[in-house]
Amino acid sequence: MQTRSSPNIHTLHKLAKRAAIPNYEYMPKAKLFNKLQEQYDLDRLQRAESRSDIKISISEERKSISRGKKRTSSSTGVPSKRARVNKIDPIMLDYIGKQPTFRFIRPNGTVVKFVVESLVDYLLVSGDFKDPETRLPFTDDDLLRLDVAAKKAGLNKASVYEAKHNIQYFLDARFRVDALEGLERCAGEVIADILDIIENMDPDDAHLRLAMREFPSFVDYYQQLSEADQTYAKKCIAHWVVFLKGPPNKPNRNYFGLIDVVVAFLHRCAAGEIF
Repeated sequence: MQTRSSPNIHTLHKLAKRAAIPNYEYMPKAKLFNKLQEQYDLDRLQRAESRSDIKISISEERKSISRGKKRTSSSTGVPSKRARVNKIDPIMLDYIGKQPTFRFIRPNGTVVKFVVESLVDYLLVSGDFKDPETRLPFTDDDLLRLDVAAKKAGLNKASVYEAKHNIQYFLDARFRVDALEGLERCAGEVIADILDIIENMDPDDAHLRLAMREFPSFVDYYQQLSEADQTYAKKCIAHWVVFLKGPPNKPNRNYFGLIDVVVAFLHRCAAGEIF
């Protein structure tokens, strides 16, 4: 007979599972309680279940302590022996292989490897002295270690430590980039006007317009661009030639051969024959 001292249904199910009673989930509470009491020695099952709970509690406590130790060791910045280190460079997204590397230890103890050359180039070009993945700033000590690694790798690069503290260097570099982009945009607008003239104007008028206005304007912009960065200027020429010709599967219509004339003009500019 069920009494007030009988365990709750959840406990009875745990004991029934330990006793391997079939279909115990479907039994009424009173019937299950009587069955455990009369046939399976309820007191013995409860003692066994209690010992099991104690073992589980001890095991969880040990795991908790272990996790706490790992967190403590990580907070000191000392990497774990089992910590996995990346095999792909976070900047170039390519396998590191046997290239010289720089190890950066993040505050949580994670170790990340960078290819020395790609990291140095990234910092010097961007002027952003932070981990490109987490945006954590590199300390001066990190940058000094990177300079040492770059020298050991035989790289003839500027010092990232000195670059960080040379604000004017990056102001000048940013000004130069902005100037190059401005010249490219201006020359690109002339190229767009040239294509519009070829497609929409009478051929005689188009020849006159190109010779008297568009070509001289383009030469002025391109000369400045080439004097600032000749390699960049030649890459722009290659891009503009592709733009004028159109995609291979649907090329622009070459009205009266004017696209060929403009492309030849651009190649002469790239070779320095116009100015």
